[in-house]
Amino acid sequence: MERMSNVHPSTVVEKGAMVDPSARVWHFGHLREGSRIDALVSLGRDVYVDKDVHIGRGTRVQNGVSLYTGLEIGQWCFIGPHAIFTNDPYPRAGKKDWTLKTTLLKDGMSIGAGCVIRCGITVGEFAMLGAGAILTKSVPPFHLATGFPAKPTKMVCACGDTQLPLGSPAKELIRPCCRASLSEEVLEIAEKARKKLK
Repeated sequence: MERMSNVHPSTVVEKGAMVDPSARVWHFGHLREGSRIDALVSLGRDVYVDKDVHIGRGTRVQNGVSLYTGLEIGQWCFIGPHAIFTNDPYPRAGKKDWTLKTTLLKDGMSIGAGCVIRCGITVGEFAMLGAGAILTKSVPPFHLATGFPAKPTKMVCACGDTQLPLGSPAKELIRPCCRASLSEEVLEIAEKARKKLK
């Protein structure tokens, strides 16, 4: 198979993996059959993308992350280095069968370095997980979750620069800092997500 110029030669690309020409895949990765890497995605060193995992436009995955089957990743997400995902709530070697649990990462959300994310939950639009958080429950949109187990401690604006008290009105979630630092495309996605909040 002809190598793609945007994929480092040390990365294993299985037949049937699809990588947009504008995406970038760095050293020692592995892209399984049926995986799909959309435009402007960046995958760092040692990133494993399992079968049928779709990574949405503009998402950035840092070094040492394994993205297992059952993970659905939206647009413009950030996944920090060495974040850990699971897809089987009760794993055992030697079982005849197992239950796949889907985990949803919604548009614009961010996961800090070293987080552990239990399968079967949702990280909402523009939510943020603090570094080292152990996430066992879903996080609502525009919320910051920290700790072990991780719990929402504040709300956060679309760009992540401003923290707000829990229960803040949706109109406060897109601020001057967001308009200054986010692209028009991401701002539009954030505005749609904000309008869905009650």
